[in-house]
Amino acid sequence: MKLEPECVTCIFSQALRVCETLRVDKETTKKVLDAVALMVPEFSFSQTPPQVAARVYPRIAEILGVEDIYRDYKAEAVRHAAAMIGPVKKRVLESGDRLHAALKASVAGNVIDLAATHSFSLDEEVARVFETPFAVDDSEVLRQMLAEAKTLLVIGDNAGEHLFDKILLEQIRALYPEVRIGYAVRGRPIINDVTLKDAEEAGIGEVAQIIDSGVDTPGFDLDRLSDEARNYYENADLVISKGMGNYESLNDVSIKPTFYLMKVKCNVVAASLNREIGDIICYKGACNV
Repeated sequence: MKLEPECVTCIFSQALRVCETLRVDKETTKKVLDAVALMVPEFSFSQTPPQVAARVYPRIAEILGVEDIYRDYKAEAVRHAAAMIGPVKKRVLESGDRLHAALKASVAGNVIDLAATHSFSLDEEVARVFETPFAVDDSEVLRQMLAEAKTLLVIGDNAGEHLFDKILLEQIRALYPEVRIGYAVRGRPIINDVTLKDAEEAGIGEVAQIIDSGVDTPGFDLDRLSDEARNYYENADLVISKGMGNYESLNDVSIKPTFYLMKVKCNVVAASLNREIGDIICYKGACNV
């Protein structure tokens, strides 16, 4: 999905949100906003929003003198998510359809997004998601394809969310034990992205092969993949992509059957799907071969 005019104002707003969240002083905040404003003429509508963000966020980090902008907030999100995993897992295990319930659990985790315009309450979101139908529901197609697949790639999104993803990975492994599962993470933190360290600490390696995508954007950019990630992606029978950044990066270009699992959080993505902000989707996108 390519950059839209609304994305430009969104990325600029994200720069301000970083400063507000980190309680940066006025002078430094102005330096950040001035720097991002100078970058706006270089934004290209031929790029995806994550490709643009990949240039903006390192510049913000440079001005603020930090390597991982949201490090402390990511740790807090992980702690909060961890406190909820027990009850969520219990609900999935007691469900009459464990795959569908695990997909819902994974989407509930997708609310953890420090770049999104809308604030969130994880407790409320988890409760709401389990009672809300998918606005786009291709889960039956996913179920059928999993029954025939040999290799699955799940593309992670945010820190904290990855704990909910682990529930989905566990259920896929239990229900489809012949399927080889890979879980892709970011090459480095950009916003609040899940990284290799986060996935390893969560024990995801117990249920899937953890793959460092090598990507330095908040989305699975096929042009920036590590050799390991490219090989796994190209040999996968199907892909489950988490979150809007991965959707924005893949939807127009994925050469694999890809299911997008996420909550819609912005007008541009909502318009591309003909849906509303707040909708949850399990959507099989076009295979661009």
